[in-house]
Amino acid sequence: MPGRPQDAVTHQCSGTIGRASGLAGRYKVTTNLDHVRWAGCVLLLLLGLVPGQPSRASEYGISGYFLGLTAPLAGYNPPPGIYYRNSFFLYHGTFYPNNQRTTYNLLANVGIIAWYPEWDFFGASPGFSAVVPFLGVRNKMDTTSIGLDGSRQVSTTTQTVDSIADTEYSAILGWHAGPHHWNVVLTGFMPTGHYAPYQLGITGLNRPGLDLRGAYTYLGETGLEVSGALGVTVNAINTATNYRSGAELHFEWTVQQYFPFGLHAGVSGFVFQQLTPDSGSGATLGPFIGRVFSIGPSIGYAIKVDGRVIDLSGRWYHDFGAQNHPQGDSIFASLGFRF
Repeated sequence: MPGRPQDAVTHQCSGTIGRASGLAGRYKVTTNLDHVRWAGCVLLLLLGLVPGQPSRASEYGISGYFLGLTAPLAGYNPPPGIYYRNSFFLYHGTFYPNNQRTTYNLLANVGIIAWYPEWDFFGASPGFSAVVPFLGVRNKMDTTSIGLDGSRQVSTTTQTVDSIADTEYSAILGWHAGPHHWNVVLTGFMPTGHYAPYQLGITGLNRPGLDLRGAYTYLGETGLEVSGALGVTVNAINTATNYRSGAELHFEWTVQQYFPFGLHAGVSGFVFQQLTPDSGSGATLGPFIGRVFSIGPSIGYAIKVDGRVIDLSGRWYHDFGAQNHPQGDSIFASLGFRF
């Protein structure tokens, strides 16, 4: 998905909900509906404060992995069950290849469903997830040229499209040992989004890919969480443009505290670094190796309605240090629960 195509792939959609369910005896979950309204207002306020981001490098400066979606509880597999999370995603950023300024404005609604069966797989807890994003894109490109009279001229192109984006499917194996949790996730990216070669308005990248990620989460008795996830994405060729994007490394991390009254807050970030150069006759900008760093606050609130734990959460990421990669701001606002 061209967007942070990196809620990339993850079973992490269910981590906070599973944790809240499993530790309900230790951490009180409120049932006061006034608190539900308060949490909703907080999320709306967050949405109003920050425009929103895609993970980018490679062709179009965009990765297929949705950076930042997997950060909280990255290594934690929740108790057996079916989980659903809906994430609202906003991104605004700029990119400067050659004499062009490209402005990305993305709005996505990402649905994630995950199933964790009761059986073990050689001592590991398995899981499966699917990510289906719907993406609205309004992108603009300003191209600068010098006229015959020596004057500086700028031409602007804007394209808008609303469509399903590239979908993702994951298989997960997780382990637990006291406060320590870790897992391995294999994700496949399917080119199901709208695509037209050399156009600004796309919701898909027209290239399949695979991502292998390992993650660890420490979840202490005091409610402290420390999580990290390291992964590598390998891309197939885009047959429409004969462009093969290089392999990509991503590292996501979170440090946050869970409080007894249902609130959790902390800080999250990620590093994106392309490992190998782009290639193929369509790679007219050369190797185009990209990188970016990002950091920002996270906040969430767990409530209990009719015996069901519902987790409301929001995260804001601010990019910096970008090279051959868009730089901007993104926000996630999510609601998740266990069926």
